[in-house]
This record gives sequence, C-alpha cells and structure tokens, in this order.
Amino acid sequence: MMKKVIIIITVLLFIYQPGLSQNHNGLGLDDYLEIAAQNNPGVKASFNQYLAALEKVPQVGSLPEPQAALGFYLKPMELVSGNQIGNISVMQMFPWFGTLKLAEDEASLMAKAQFELFQENKAGLFYIVKSSWYQMVKYKHAIALLKQNIVLLESIEKLTLVKFQSSSGSSSGASSSSGMQGTPSIPGNPGGMGGMNNQPAAPGQPQPVSNMSSASSAGMAPKPTGLADVLQVRMEILDQKNQLSLLTEKLKTEETNFKSLLNRDQDRNIEIPDSLEMDSLSVPELAIADSILRNNPMLAMFEAEKQSYSAMEEKARKMGLPMVGVGLNYMVIKEQAGNPSMMNGKDMVMPMLNFSIPIYRKKYTAMQNEAKYLQELTLQESVEMKNMLLVQYRQFVQDYNDATRRVELYREQTDLANRTANLLLADFISTGTDFEEILRIQYKVLEYGLKRIEAVADYNTAVAKAEKLMNTVIY
Repeated sequence: MMKKVIIIITVLLFIYQPGLSQNHNGLGLDDYLEIAAQNNPGVKASFNQYLAALEKVPQVGSLPEPQAALGFYLKPMELVSGNQIGNISVMQMFPWFGTLKLAEDEASLMAKAQFELFQENKAGLFYIVKSSWYQMVKYKHAIALLKQNIVLLESIEKLTLVKFQSSSGSSSGASSSSGMQGTPSIPGNPGGMGGMNNQPAAPGQPQPVSNMSSASSAGMAPKPTGLADVLQVRMEILDQKNQLSLLTEKLKTEETNFKSLLNRDQDRNIEIPDSLEMDSLSVPELAIADSILRNNPMLAMFEAEKQSYSAMEEKARKMGLPMVGVGLNYMVIKEQAGNPSMMNGKDMVMPMLNFSIPIYRKKYTAMQNEAKYLQELTLQESVEMKNMLLVQYRQFVQDYNDATRRVELYREQTDLANRTANLLLADFISTGTDFEEILRIQYKVLEYGLKRIEAVADYNTAVAKAEKLMNTVIY
C-alpha cells in the first residue's frame, strides 16, 4: 500500500507543471470576435446610425423643389391678343453657387464622424470580448490546477494515514514488548543490570557504548505521523474544494457575460481552451504612442466633426447671398371675336428670372457664429482626448511591464516551489519530518501557478487595450 501511494504522488508531482500553451481545435478567440462584430446589438445599432447619416448627403445636396402654379379666370380677361382664360407658371430656385456642395460636404463629414464612432464602439467591444475571454481561460486553468492539487493532497492524505497507522501499530507493539521483558529493580541497584550501564562515567573515562547508541537512536528516530497531520490535510482539501466551487461559479457567470456580448443563445457552449498563450504587440512598443495619436477613432471623429463645422460655416455665409430663380409662365389665350390682331387667340410664353433678397442678416450671422463655436468645441474635445489617450497609454505601459515581470517571476517561483516540494516529500516519505512544511510549499506551488496564469491574462488584457487604442483589430 505504501509503495502504491508513493508511486501515485511521484507521478502527480511529475505532471503537476502548469503550462500555458493552447491545445484546442475548435473555435478560437478570432472566430468569436468575428461573431461579436456581426451579432452584437450595440455595434449593429452604431453601424445603422452611420448608414442613417449617409442618407443625409443626398437630402441636403438636392435643389429646392420646383414650384408650379395653375390659375383660371372665372371671367376671361380681355387682352389685345384675345381673352386670357388661364395661367400656368413653373419656377425653380437655385442657391448661390457652391452652397449645395458645401451642404453635401458637411453631411458627408458628419457621416464620417459617425463611422469613426462606430469604429470606436467596435474596438471597445473587441476589448471587452478579449478581456472576458482571458478571464474565462484564467478561471478554467485555475480550476484545472485546483483539481490537480486536490488529487495530490488526497494522495498525501493516504500516505499520511498509512504512516499514522504504521506508527500507531509500532508504538503499541513496542509498549507490549517492553512490559513483558522488563527486569525487576534490585534494591540499591535501580534499573537492575541495566542500571549499571547507566551509571555516569568517571571523569576522563569514555562514555559507555550503550548510552551513545541510545542517544544516537533518539536523535535519528523518525517523527511519528500523528492524527493531527491527517486532519490538517483534510482541512486543506476542504478549503481548496470550496475555492474550486467558487471558481466554477465565476466561470459560469463569465460565460454568461461572454455569450451576451456575442448576442448568442445562452444554451450554446463556449469552447474555452485549457490554457493561455501570451499575445504579442502588433507594433513595436516605442511606436504605440504615435500609432494611437494617428489611428485612434475618437481623434478621427473629432477631426471629421471639425471639418464638417468648417463647411457649415462657409455654407452659412453663402446662404446669406441671393438665391436665383428661373421659371416659365404660360398664358392660355382664347380667340376674341372681331379682333383683327395677328396674335388673336395665340397662347403666350414668358420666361422669368427671380432673386431672393436676404436682407435679414441676423440669422445668417448667428449660423456662422454657431459653426465657429462648434469648431472650437471639437478642437478642445480633441485636445482633451489626446491627453486622456496619453494617460491611458502610460497606464498600458505600466500594466504591460508589470504583467511581463510577474509572468517571469511566477514562472521561476513555480519551478523552485515544485523542486522544493519534491525534496520535502521525499524526505517526508523516508523520515516523516516537516509535514507542515510540505503543505505550505504545496500551497505555494498552487498559489504561484494561479498567479502566473493571472499575470498572463493581465498581460494579454494590456495588449488588447493597446490594440483598442490603436484600432488595429479589423473585421
């Protein structure tokens, strides 16, 4: 029984090396990002806002509707050329040259700003999806570590129980043998014949061999494994089973959150890998700040809005200029009896040219001032956004470097803790000493394994944050 337990523990210690490589063949993170881009209702709503903004371009770029008038006289109007019985007129007004083009530019730039907002929402969705993904992988990996550690502790419990039973049996046998073979004490010579050997040696004489052997045996005797050790292992197992249940619940909650981001049926399973690889930055670390200022969708949105308000200001100025109308008036003439005129009864056509007179200037001035204030507004918002992005970039650098250090730190600590656990367990099997130290080190092995996968998740989340700021994930 003892040999079987030792073999089990040795095998478990050999395989108890928490890895970080992905080993799944199903849907991966990129596939889920594509699903999120297609199905997420928030992103779809933002894209529909962009499509709606595009539809404003042909609206503002169209000419005003032509005006037509049709009139009939209840009593024909007598004219030199006959009796006029009706009148038909058509008029088309034209804004000042370039006004419609500026209106189209304004609407197009506002649609571009809406598209950049859609890009920002999509990048934000990808970041949240990635963060949720890394949390799920972290929980699943932690669950696997806890399960392995619980199996290992259960094997240690069996070994401890075997050693406890063995030490209890040996102690009972030794007590019985001592009681049967004990020599009665002789008056004046306590301890019988053995008492002679227990007399202290004279100064300068060597210690009796039997005393030296007894002392040596007392110092080298293995510490018996007690019932307290068995109970201590069981308490640790119960504690880790409780942690396992908590992590399982957290994983289920995170899966629900992940499916909601994908707008997916909650009954469909998510294929979560058992472990996690470290992502890599798509651009050199030193170039990230420039890439953020060059590619961030919010900065592009403010720039598009600023250009749109500039076109709005110029459009307001041209709206204050006269509008030109071109039309045609058709008069229906009825032949007049007894009228010798050559034009008698012939219809008349009259071309018309109209002008609007924009004499009320306050509204045009107010429109131009409004556009100027909006330009200043977007300029200040852009400056504020740049400052915020630089702060977020610095936060990314801190998180990225911290996660990188922690990944390497916990990798080394996990390796050292595993080696220490192997040595202590081997010593415990042979001598039965340092049992509490075995539990402490085994807990450290688990702790470092959990912290390492958490550091990898934090590292990948920091990389995802940089990709969001730079808008480098495109689907």
